Amino acid sequence: MAAGIIDIEAPEAGIPVDNAYFESIGLTDEWIKRRSGISTRRWLTARTPLAEVAADACRPLVSRHGDPSTVDALIVVSTSVRQRVPGIAQQVATAAGLPASVLAFDMNAACCGFVYALTTGLSLCDAGRARSVVVCSAEAMSTMVDKTDRQTACIFADGVAAVLLGAREEFAPATHLAGGDGTQKTLMCETDGGGIHLEGAAVYDRAVRRMTEIAERLCAWDPRPSVLVGHQANGRILEQVRAFTAPLDVPFINRIEHLGNTSSASIPLAFGSALRDASVPPRGRLGAVAYGAGEAWGGVSVSYGIG
Repeated sequence: MAAGIIDIEAPEAGIPVDNAYFESIGLTDEWIKRRSGISTRRWLTARTPLAEVAADACRPLVSRHGDPSTVDALIVVSTSVRQRVPGIAQQVATAAGLPASVLAFDMNAACCGFVYALTTGLSLCDAGRARSVVVCSAEAMSTMVDKTDRQTACIFADGVAAVLLGAREEFAPATHLAGGDGTQKTLMCETDGGGIHLEGAAVYDRAVRRMTEIAERLCAWDPRPSVLVGHQANGRILEQVRAFTAPLDVPFINRIEHLGNTSSASIPLAFGSALRDASVPPRGRLGAVAYGAGEAWGGVSVSYGIG
């Protein structure tokens, strides 16, 4: 019996912001769509606590699966949480109805956060240390960008999604890979004056190469994924990865048009969207691939059975 994804919650959070918002800084709808593939994105209001949004995503997972005490761990992933002490995981656990005995902790691996947390949660289940684990990505990237920065303001967005991990007889063992290079930390970083510095051309090239390599390696293992979901970084990056991975003959999900780049939340949000409209079946094998600041990259091949 191996662990995998047994439920997902990917609600729409925040206020829709279309491309017309950025006309004041000289960006047109056509330019944004052509350069990023994004038409709309959602931003949380400044008054919305990130812990509250995360709890709203976790609570249904907990309530749908009976006894909350069977959830032994909660991993809350966020790049954009502003309060470092205390972390938000304990707040989310309490608000979501989890017991005080739950192992709850925060994780930050930028855009690779969901992949890293998924790997950690699956390991806890497979080692017998947890009966089930909730992994929640909650991001308010709109609070980190400079709204006057023409390069980044229109790309980043807010979102939250959570998955429940548990063991099933029909699941095959998960596999993963990861890597990092701290010498490339300046490619993507938060600036001292507020905002995000992004070396666009270098990030584009490295993201395409890394995510393509990861997808190819995941698909070389048995069982191979039945669907690939990449970090929704940029529409052009996603379409380039889709083109390079076409020989693998595995559907590649691109949902950035109405999501934007939500950092660690992008993979579960895109996967949840595809499940919702039946673009992918409710049972299969997910190949999640990500590249992000750090520099960090990683991938997970994991069985899923929703419902």
